[in-house]
Amino acid sequence: MISALLAAGGSLDYGAIFLDLALILIIAKAAAEVSERIGVPAVIGEIVAGIMIGPSLLGLVEPSDAIRVLAEVGVIILLAEVGLEMDLDELRKVGRASILVAIIGVAVPMSSGFFAGSILGESVNASLFLGAALAATSVGITARVFGDLKALSSTEARIVLGAAVADDVIGLVILTIVTRIVEQGSVDVGGLLSTIGLATGFLLVAGAIGILFVPRLLAAIGTRALSPVTIGVIAAGITFGFSAAASTANLAPIIGAFVAGAALGRSSYHDRIARDFAAIGAVFIPVFFMLIGMDTDVTKFFDLRVLGIAAILAAIAIGGKMVAAVGAGGAKADKLLIGMGMVPRGEVGLIFATIGVSVGVFNDDLYAVVLLVVLVTTVSAPPLLRWRINQLADKITTSEDSVDVVEPVGGWIVVIKDEVRLQGNPPGELTLSLALEAALRSAHAVPAESLNQWLHAHRNEPVSWNHETTEQLIEVLFRGTPRSWRLLDATGIIERALPEVAQAISQRRGSTLELDPLHHVEMPTVEKIRNRISASTVEESALLLAAFVSDFSDTQSVISVVDRLELPNEIPSQVRSLVYASRLLRSVAAVEPFVSDPRTTAQLASYLGTPELVEKCRLLTEARGDFNEHQYAEMINVITGVQQLLAHPELIEGMHQSLENVRRSEALELAGSLAAKDRIENTATQHLLAYEPATLARHASLVEPVPSQGKVRVDVSATSANDMWIIDIATRDQRGLLARLCAALVDEGLEITSAAIATWADGAVLDTFTVRCPIKPDADKIARAAEKRLETKLSRLSLPATTSTSHLKLTLDNNSNPWNSIVVATGVDQPGVLQAIATAFAQARIEVHHARINTDGSAITDRFEVTTSKGRKITPQMLDKVSRALSQHD
Repeated sequence: MISALLAAGGSLDYGAIFLDLALILIIAKAAAEVSERIGVPAVIGEIVAGIMIGPSLLGLVEPSDAIRVLAEVGVIILLAEVGLEMDLDELRKVGRASILVAIIGVAVPMSSGFFAGSILGESVNASLFLGAALAATSVGITARVFGDLKALSSTEARIVLGAAVADDVIGLVILTIVTRIVEQGSVDVGGLLSTIGLATGFLLVAGAIGILFVPRLLAAIGTRALSPVTIGVIAAGITFGFSAAASTANLAPIIGAFVAGAALGRSSYHDRIARDFAAIGAVFIPVFFMLIGMDTDVTKFFDLRVLGIAAILAAIAIGGKMVAAVGAGGAKADKLLIGMGMVPRGEVGLIFATIGVSVGVFNDDLYAVVLLVVLVTTVSAPPLLRWRINQLADKITTSEDSVDVVEPVGGWIVVIKDEVRLQGNPPGELTLSLALEAALRSAHAVPAESLNQWLHAHRNEPVSWNHETTEQLIEVLFRGTPRSWRLLDATGIIERALPEVAQAISQRRGSTLELDPLHHVEMPTVEKIRNRISASTVEESALLLAAFVSDFSDTQSVISVVDRLELPNEIPSQVRSLVYASRLLRSVAAVEPFVSDPRTTAQLASYLGTPELVEKCRLLTEARGDFNEHQYAEMINVITGVQQLLAHPELIEGMHQSLENVRRSEALELAGSLAAKDRIENTATQHLLAYEPATLARHASLVEPVPSQGKVRVDVSATSANDMWIIDIATRDQRGLLARLCAALVDEGLEITSAAIATWADGAVLDTFTVRCPIKPDADKIARAAEKRLETKLSRLSLPATTSTSHLKLTLDNNSNPWNSIVVATGVDQPGVLQAIATAFAQARIEVHHARINTDGSAITDRFEVTTSKGRKITPQMLDKVSRALSQHD
């Protein structure tokens, strides 16, 4: 198909193809959103949308070879995702019940479908494909329903999901065999055995090669790759390579994609690959499902023969899966619920149908039949599952009369023969405590059936934190494994006890196809931190909790999880300080070229406050960041600077509570007048920590008394560089002050390299500029120029005629700094750029608190700390106003 498409490339209407693709993607997403909101699987919405825009109804899109190629890419990615989330270790552990359910769930519908097709007069080949299509099971739909109802820990859910693991492998082998038989055109014992051997051989050989070499290859590439997308691109290349190998072996390409996904899933880069594939799949997979709808002749849905056959096959499909529950044997589980869980065909059945069309065994009638069966089973399964689970709730819930009041000898939770078991029938109020204890013991053992059933029975029990359960959580963080968190997630404990974390875990699930949630609950930062500490108590839990929060998200919603726990008063604030300071430290160290900024050092010192917390911040930042050698060295330089700021004997001896108090006290001793002392008493912390006491005293004297409106007071001081000078300008605040003062300095021929602003509640402002000039600037001339600019209307601030601002790129960062928004301006260096940016900020009513100018050759990278006039972080819409103001200058 691809070669034919390329051969016709000269006659392709690219405009029509891109328009069709635009319609497909937009309509598919809209249909999926609507479907999800009304409780219908998204895949159904996409198929229905495809039917509507296809040739049989509205005729908006005509299926073309180009669209079919994109759909083929989609199905390759879909099967790769299935393989990626296939835990081979889990396949070995699903147990006899799951294996038997899978085998019966494939054998009964397939054989029944084959005989039904034959009786209805269909060919042998068509009957084989009908049976194969009926044998498939869509685990994603079932898993979502069990998860929504907090029933993943139930025996029924684990049997069904375990069976689905085996079902996928068996189904792909059957698909391969059936396709080969159809393509060969005859069925004989020799051909059948060779086909089975080829399919099994390919899965074994390709699987072995993939599992042995693919993870090693990715590990080698990952350590050398500079781009973060390299791993994802290589993984996609491996997937398409395996698909090509399967096609060369006369097997369906999706077999190769599945094997590739299973191999990629063993890599340490699983999560990154899963995210990249989810992004690719979000574009291409809907094209596949939309194409299924577009290929459907909707008139067939009104054909009585088609409807009759579909009804018969739907009954066989549902009945066959219900019979599969017999495989659960003596397991204490509801057989009806297991059967219902195996019913939905979903995307797997659709893949079988499309391959049936591609090999020529399905005509329009049979294609419509299979599509109807898939739609019926997929739509009907979720409400049936919900009904049965809710019906069983009262039967499963333990009677209060049978609750054991006295804890058994050895405790409620014990480990016997590598199995975590529940003794007795504990009261429901112990749910959280026992779940945490079971999670800790499940780190290296398997939860027993009785434990899972008890937790499932109490899945709606309210939970709350106390000192004991908080201690247990810290212990799980320190000694637990992903298996521990898997138990807490599957039993709904995280959703009830830590809903912010549950939401973050849900966002990690990019696909409903994933059977093994271990990847969702992995905590690499916690792993690294606990290897650096010898023990963890509630009183010393700030670092471990900060790592826990950071692994899921460092947004306010997840950080607030510490407020739910029963912790010492200082721990929640320490966790916030560590998370926010680590984020700031990472952003500073990762920026290249690195520029030492005393203000950042002062911010970190102020936020952390003690040398001990600074060291914890270093450990957290090391655990979170993938620094190169240069960035790591810069991070250590910043940490060293913070520690030096905090290395005051007064602080260590406890004479002052903070570095801020130390610095303020030293500055007060140097201040001359009472007014200057009062000014220092009311100086903001960041300004106090950014300057030496002598400089602070000089600043206070310059500001006092506060100049009248429109007047300034200027002081010029030398630096260690012969051509660099510090200019302090004291005045009263007014709109666009920074822009006006920048204009005045430019008028005097001065090149500004940095700017900082200190403000007071009474309207006093001190702007401090670092400028480059071969001789010492004249303070009186600067004062006159500044006062002249203060009288100029903001809209009339002129820029040098050579200044062009349309090339400037502004980037907003609301994460790196806990207090202010960071705006980074990049572009070509030229006179008046800082003035232009400051003017644009003023016109957008954005306050600039600090500006750092960095020039590398002819390029600038200017960094501004800004807020709204009310001290809040700015929004992207506000930054757009700044960009528009800059573009209007040209």
